[in-house]
Amino acid sequence: MQKEIITREVFDEDGTKLFASETIFQYKAGDTVLLYGKLGSGKTFLVREYVNLLGITDQVSSPSFSLVNQYHGELIINHIDLYRISDPSELDNLGLDDFWEMYSINFIEWPQLIEERIIWPHFRLYIDTEFRKKSWRRFRLIYL
Repeated sequence: MQKEIITREVFDEDGTKLFASETIFQYKAGDTVLLYGKLGSGKTFLVREYVNLLGITDQVSSPSFSLVNQYHGELIINHIDLYRISDPSELDNLGLDDFWEMYSINFIEWPQLIEERIIWPHFRLYIDTEFRKKSWRRFRLIYL
């Protein structure tokens, strides 16, 4: 059953930071958050805000080339970017199954190749930039 948590339009980076602070309490250890949005829509920026809000002081960067970045605090944040994965068989070499069992929150950018494998309850966060004349971003967080 799908449950919509929040839909919010923001007009600048401060609005994105506010959205992050309003939604961080939704996530707990063991959660997976699939992030959907076009290139440059702010997925990594949002993960950076979540990491900061969790009190982790590590430098957060896009895992586009490394595929996975980990940030350590009271719990582990796994920041996964599947943009460069072209074949689902490449996912087998990433060791993602280990992440699902960690005391962590898993944020996955470009999750289209993996969404069929995520059969447990999880969050999906959609970032829409198609209507920029009206606002800067529209965030929609749902729980499946």
